[in-house]
Amino acid sequence: MKPQSLGLEELETDNNTTGKGTIVCQNCMEFLRTIEDESIDLIATDPPYEINYSNLEWDKKNLDWEHISKEFNRVLKKTGNIIIFQGWSQVIHTINIFNNVFLLKNWIIYDRIKGRGAKTNLVSTREDILWYVKEDENYTYNKIFSNIKKATVGTIGRRNGSEYRALSNVWTDISPIVPWSCERVAHPTQKPLMLMDRIVTIFSNENDVVLDPFMGSGSTMVSAKNLGRNYLGCEINEK
Repeated sequence: MKPQSLGLEELETDNNTTGKGTIVCQNCMEFLRTIEDESIDLIATDPPYEINYSNLEWDKKNLDWEHISKEFNRVLKKTGNIIIFQGWSQVIHTINIFNNVFLLKNWIIYDRIKGRGAKTNLVSTREDILWYVKEDENYTYNKIFSNIKKATVGTIGRRNGSEYRALSNVWTDISPIVPWSCERVAHPTQKPLMLMDRIVTIFSNENDVVLDPFMGSGSTMVSAKNLGRNYLGCEINEK
């Protein structure tokens, strides 16, 4: 079934761009099976980390990553990207599976600054972000700069034409969602829109199709909509 037949509607965004999209409350594997082969430009998703943090029921899922990786491979275009968030304790397991299907282009660390307290371990402030492609020299990539200004002296440090540092694979320049954030909703691992805006901007183009089969609070879909991408989203929890 083509994504366009899933009930996509034109939606006006706040910046006068037009995106088309649909979101459904459904099991991710059931949803993935409705998507046409090689129809997705970017899969950007923050799945359950399966670490059972604070006995959260939604984070206990025993996901069949081998099956999921094959479905991702089926629906992703040859020029497509996969961006998948992982916790440090689970990331190697996921890499061992996805490396059999895709090419690991980079391993990004997002420092969310605030972390979960720990009496017998270091406070965890890192989010691992895996960037996968299908073909090593044939994928979408739009270069941007970080939000960190350079320490410059005269013309030294301005050779790339920007007053900001080049974007590395360690992201320390995006504030996390805190209790007083105006965009905060009732989701314990909500990702900032600034973070998802960066991912959507770098790894897709306007009018591309962005897929998130583990929507959570829906930040990926909001960014895709606001940046003029088409979007498909799935979340098993209606709330």
